[in-house]
Amino acid sequence: MQRILVLTRDGEHLRSVEAAARPDGRVVRAEPSAEGALIAVRDWRPAVVVLDLSIGLTAGGVAALLRDEALAESTAVIAIATPSQLALIGPGTQVDDFVLSPVDDIELRLRLSRLIWERTGATDGSMIRHGALVIDLERYKVTVDSEVVDLTYKEYELLRFLASNPGKPFTREVLLNQVWGYDYYGGSRTVDVHIRRIRAKIESREQYIDTVRNVGYRFIEVFGAPPTSADNR
Repeated sequence: MQRILVLTRDGEHLRSVEAAARPDGRVVRAEPSAEGALIAVRDWRPAVVVLDLSIGLTAGGVAALLRDEALAESTAVIAIATPSQLALIGPGTQVDDFVLSPVDDIELRLRLSRLIWERTGATDGSMIRHGALVIDLERYKVTVDSEVVDLTYKEYELLRFLASNPGKPFTREVLLNQVWGYDYYGGSRTVDVHIRRIRAKIESREQYIDTVRNVGYRFIEVFGAPPTSADNR
C-alpha cells in the first residue's frame, strides 16, 4: 500500500489529495510543519510528498527542506502552488512536479500515478515489476517467474527499496538508514550479507542487483545486458 504525505495546513488541499489517492488505495497522512514532515518521511517512508506552498516557505526554505537526505533519496515530491508561487520551485529545489491551486483532483491523481510509476515501476499502486521479478507491496510477496521467493523481512525491505529506485546507486550507509533505521548501530557489512542472500534467492536466471565499485549497490534498470565482470559480485 503506497503512502502519500501532505505538508499542508489547508483543509481543502488535504481533501483534494485524499480524493486523488483514494481510488488507487493509497494512504494519506498530513503534517502541518516542515519539521514534522521530515520526521514522517524517515519513519513512515511515503512514496510521494505533496508540498503545499501555502504554508509560507521561501524558495530557500523549499530548497533546504528538499535537500534532506531521507527525502531526496527515496521520495518523489509534487508541489501545490498558485501561479505566483511557481518561482519557488526552480531547478535547484528538486521538486518533481506541481499542480496549480485550486487543485483538480483528477489531474492530481494522474500526476501522482505518473510519479509513482517512474520511481517504482508500480502500475496499479500495489506491484513493482522488473522482468520476471514481481514485488507485491500489499502482500509483502516476491515472485520470480511466478515462483514465490522466501525472503526475510529485512531482505524484502532492502529489495523493495532498491527495486523502487532502479538505476540509482546507493551507499551502504544510505541503505542501512533506509532499511534498518537511523538508530541502527550495526556495520555496513550487514548490507553486503543481505545483498548476497537476496542474489542467491532471485538471480538464478537474471541479474537484478549491481555492485557499484567504491559506492554500494543499485538495482539494474535495463535488462538484457547486465554487467558480467567479477567485480559485480
